[in-house]
Amino acid sequence: METYATLAGRYDQWNLSVAGQFQQDVVLAEVGGLAGRTVLDVGCGTGFYSRLWAAQGADRVVGVDLSAEMIAIAESVPGEIEYLLGDATRGAQDGRFDLVTAMWLVNHAETRADLDAMLKGFAVAGDDLLLVTANADADWDVLSTQDPQYGVQQHPNGPAVDGRQPYEATIFYDGGSFSFQSGSWATDVLIEGLHAAGYDTVRRIVPGGREVPIELADKPPFMILRAS
Repeated sequence: METYATLAGRYDQWNLSVAGQFQQDVVLAEVGGLAGRTVLDVGCGTGFYSRLWAAQGADRVVGVDLSAEMIAIAESVPGEIEYLLGDATRGAQDGRFDLVTAMWLVNHAETRADLDAMLKGFAVAGDDLLLVTANADADWDVLSTQDPQYGVQQHPNGPAVDGRQPYEATIFYDGGSFSFQSGSWATDVLIEGLHAAGYDTVRRIVPGGREVPIELADKPPFMILRAS
C-alpha cells in the first residue's frame, strides 16, 4: 500500500470514477450555492473539492492538508484559493468559517482520541460541517467485490477496534490502480463525537440524483453527515 506522498499525483482518479462522481452529485446537491460564504476545506488533498467550493460561488476558500505533496499539486492549479500546510485539528487558527468540509479525512483517525481531536477542530473552525467518510453500514461482501468499473473496492483487513473497522481501499482507473489503508467509524461513534464537539444537530444525507447501478446506489462506499 502507498502513502499519500507517493500517490498524490493519482489521488484525484477517485473523484473521476463512477462512485466518485456519484458522491460529488450528492455533495453538491446538499451544499448548493455558496455565494457570500467562506469555506474551510480540511484535509483538502490536491484541492479538488476546494475548487468545487470556489466554483459554487464561495467568497473565500481555504484548504488545509498535512501532505506537502498534495498541497503542491493544489497550488499548481490557478485560482484564488488559499492553501495551508498543517494539521486537521489546527485549521481553525485561520479564523471561523461559514462552512467546514472534511472529505474522506476522519476515516484516517486511528483512535477515538484522534477522532475527537479532529471533530473538535472542525467545531472551533465553524458551526456548519459537511463530513464525508466511509460508509459505516458497509456490506463488505458487496464492497469487496464491486465491479472495478465503479472505481473502488474496499476490503476489511483487521478486527474492528473501539468502533473503527480498518480496511484496504483500492482505487481503479484507466491504466492502473493504487491501494491505501483506511478505516470506517461506526455511525453512533461519529454522532456521539460530533455532539461532544459541540454540534447540536447531526443528520445523515441519503444519496440520490445520478443514475448509477443499483448495487452502487444501495451500498455506496461513502457516507455523508451534516452537523450544525
